[in-house]
Amino acid sequence: MEWIKLCQIISYTRYKVKSGAKVVWVEYLCYDRMAMKQKLGFLLALGGILLVVIGGLKFLGSRGAKQGVLKVNSNPKAAIFLSNKSLGQTPYEEKVDVGDFSLKLVPESTVTSYASWEGSIKIAPNLLTYVNASLSESEFTSAVDMLWLEKISSKVSEVAITTNPDGATVALNGEMKGITPLSLTSVSPGEHTLTITSPGFATRTVKLKANAGYKLNTIVKLALSPGSEVQPVATPTASTTGGPTATPTKATSSTTTPPKPYALIKDTPTGFLRVRLEPSTSSSEAARVKPGDKFYIEDEKNSWFQIKYDATNKGWISAQYAEKVE
Repeated sequence: MEWIKLCQIISYTRYKVKSGAKVVWVEYLCYDRMAMKQKLGFLLALGGILLVVIGGLKFLGSRGAKQGVLKVNSNPKAAIFLSNKSLGQTPYEEKVDVGDFSLKLVPESTVTSYASWEGSIKIAPNLLTYVNASLSESEFTSAVDMLWLEKISSKVSEVAITTNPDGATVALNGEMKGITPLSLTSVSPGEHTLTITSPGFATRTVKLKANAGYKLNTIVKLALSPGSEVQPVATPTASTTGGPTATPTKATSSTTTPPKPYALIKDTPTGFLRVRLEPSTSSSEAARVKPGDKFYIEDEKNSWFQIKYDATNKGWISAQYAEKVE
């Protein structure tokens, strides 16, 4: 019998076997060292590429899910809900996803019945948002500070102050600065004391730190002073000494429930809610609406609802004091 090796193809060897007049082809699997090394190298290279791709996807995913820091303090201790998601209790300081959210604080005291508080907050990438609440038996007698940083193109420090109600007097480090809403530019970096006063409301003092290249947005909800009462909206009257008295337009609420979505006006410290010409607290007041009034929402923009407050005119109300019914 004669064995003749004809060819070798990577993983097997083919032989021709002669036995007498017959020719038989026989294939034997064999171990080709060179071919196996080539295969192993290819697989290792492929595995390395897959690991790089997976790592890159994870890295991009982590970059896409940007986060900021939310810090919340309250007196008394309260449960925290961020857009209806439970975060735990105060004091709280953790990283959360960026965006605009509703923040609700529900006091957990078993001795005194304290009122809950709810407001809108903004979380910016890699920046701090701070909420400090002094909760009381009524929403009107509760005080809340909300502060968050915003990156600006200028290298100076800025502080923007908004109050509820607006028209409060602002002093920075004991020096009178103006009436809210107020924007302070070129504030020296470092720690400062902000004092806010308004007739009928408790004085509020806020400790803050200004940073170069950032604007510190500050919203302060003032608490009614002990013994103060919420004053009803004055009815527009004609002057007896001349022309009519200049007063905001009285809004006309729908006598029936408007189509959804509509805004249901909540209770406010002043007993009314201002309707403004533009979605900003610095915009002129166009009218006033009362708690319990309902208005169809024409448009939404940056935590403001646009409503038609009479047969022809439209204005904007703050979503902080209006419940959206859908």
